[in-house]
Amino acid sequence: MMKPSTPPPPSVEDEALIKDYLLHDLLQSVLERDIGILKTLKLKMADIYILNLQHIQKGISANAWSIQQQMKRRGIRVQSQGRTLGEGLQVHYLCRGYEGSLLCDWPSLKEEIKDRLVSYLGTDLAAY
Repeated sequence: MMKPSTPPPPSVEDEALIKDYLLHDLLQSVLERDIGILKTLKLKMADIYILNLQHIQKGISANAWSIQQQMKRRGIRVQSQGRTLGEGLQVHYLCRGYEGSLLCDWPSLKEEIKDRLVSYLGTDLAAY
């Protein structure tokens, strides 16, 4: 008779995927806020800026969907996420039956969001 095998515990790759999911969620929120602000400004070319940000949103949505599919295949489910006072973003997840949590600090999250937005814009900030 075979022994029932236990699933492997969460790996570094699993946590990286969860963090990627969070970053895409935060980036969507940032873009949504910025689009809302642009809509209230009286800029002559606001519609062009808004369309550009909406185009980026579509790309982010496609990547977020892909990340969600990878999480599903790996047996990862985010149970809750919330902002912690002054520290960052706390996430509780379930990964193949194991409960876990991940704390991402604000400075590193902001830097990652900035880097991702720059890559979606196709811009190299080092050139400036």
